[in-house]
Amino acid sequence: MRPPVEYVAQSPIFVNGVRAYNPGDDVPSSAVENLGLKVGADVRPAHAGVIERPAKNGLRSEWEAYWLGQGLPQADIDGMTRDELAAKEPEVIAADPDPSQAVHVNPNPAPDAVAEQATEQTSGPVAVVERPAANARKADWVEYAAFRGMSRDVAEESTIPQLADADYDTLFGPERR
Repeated sequence: MRPPVEYVAQSPIFVNGVRAYNPGDDVPSSAVENLGLKVGADVRPAHAGVIERPAKNGLRSEWEAYWLGQGLPQADIDGMTRDELAAKEPEVIAADPDPSQAVHVNPNPAPDAVAEQATEQTSGPVAVVERPAANARKADWVEYAAFRGMSRDVAEESTIPQLADADYDTLFGPERR
């Protein structure tokens, strides 16, 4: 069984130019702290108990992170002062929801960018890109890096030695054929 995780990525998170977390991935609190990720922008709490209720005289940022963790929308938080956030009490949710009550479904959900990328990468026959020779042009290395899973932008910003030394199997998994 996996240990409980404290945060979930809300957007792609890059570390040293490499995609470390995708939206929806588990993010441990140590990564949030070490990478300086912002609760509400980069990550959201995985459950209500992740962030303890701050002291009444806590900073606005502490209260904002707490209420984001409780599921309060960012728009509601932005419309409240620090004192209003500190005075607000969590709502008690009924243990047994009414089965006859309608469930809200978003009729127009936002597209899942990661799923779209995966579909593009896995649909149709895959044109295999062989690993370039050490003296190959940068464009060849960029193509290979993109084929192996690296963001094209990151590959283009990298040098040939960086692209040649990258451990693609560890970063992106085994080569697909």
